[in-house]
Amino acid sequence: MQEFHDIVDARLTQPILGLCHDFAEQEAYEEYTFFSGVLNLLADPNDEEMVLAATIELSRCAFLGFQYTEDARLKIDKILEDAIDLAHTMSASGIN
Repeated sequence: MQEFHDIVDARLTQPILGLCHDFAEQEAYEEYTFFSGVLNLLADPNDEEMVLAATIELSRCAFLGFQYTEDARLKIDKILEDAIDLAHTMSASGIN
């Protein structure tokens, strides 16, 4: 069974790092800065509150006026889907 921090790393941190790399190559600095900020929230992947904060912050990316390539949009959609799935899992596991 995977540990929580491993899941966060595989489903959020690594994909967001990939996006940041893509944005840097495209010189899309505002997008790079935004997603780098989300990465900062994931600095401790065992901190469930910060993972939830990152999920909330990620949900803002659609409303910031960024123009994404189709490839970036698909990657972002997958990251958001995984972040929401993790958030649901965390809230469900907190129920006694």
